[in-house]
Amino acid sequence: MSGRRSGLQKDVIALYRRGVKAAFSKPRSERASFLLHLKYNFHNPTLQARDVSAIEHQLRKMNRTIEMLEEPSVHRINVSPEMREWWQQRLSPEVSFARSQASSSDHRPSATDRGDSSQGDAQWGHTLPGHGGT
Repeated sequence: MSGRRSGLQKDVIALYRRGVKAAFSKPRSERASFLLHLKYNFHNPTLQARDVSAIEHQLRKMNRTIEMLEEPSVHRINVSPEMREWWQQRLSPEVSFARSQASSSDHRPSATDRGDSSQGDAQWGHTLPGHGGT
């Protein structure tokens, strides 16, 4: 990866830093919840680097969320059990090791990996979703 970043990458990094700054402006006892909420929402949903419209949508959504969290009247944030479970899975070395082993050794090629585009094309009706049919 080159050292230069795209404008979209810079926007994502700037928004994340703004979120971290907002989290550190909150009471010490609540910072972990704010940071977990921020991390979870930047990782979920998982987006492809080339899906610019989805990334821009998530940026707008997170911008509104961070604007609310920056308000001085906000002192707490709810962290769902799903967020906590996601974080525990990210921290667990056994799970992450097993996940990396499974993805590298048990990878079964899909229709597009095999070069069989007829199955992949039929899946979407011979058009790509969200790309105007191109």
